[in-house]
Amino acid sequence: MVRHILFWQFSDAVTPENRAEIFRLLHKSVQTLEGIDGVLRCAIYEAQPGSDCDFVFDSEFVSEAALRAFQEHPLHQAHKQRMAPFVKGRLCADYLV
Repeated sequence: MVRHILFWQFSDAVTPENRAEIFRLLHKSVQTLEGIDGVLRCAIYEAQPGSDCDFVFDSEFVSEAALRAFQEHPLHQAHKQRMAPFVKGRLCADYLV
């Protein structure tokens, strides 16, 4: 099993006024990824105040091959396009479980 965790910062397009709405949009977008073959779990969380990031994408895959296939999957590509205006500063960690 492989765990894939992303740490993101919101872009300047996310303001205090629209932050909750944008996070709901991102959460719905992540839900579209749940049915992709090889995905065991995926979720998005808001980071606690004072963290170095604004939100975390936490996911698990059956194998490294499944994670690689996920990267190219059309649903993941669409998700990345939906997120692009709202995120910056990506940090990634993948590890075997």
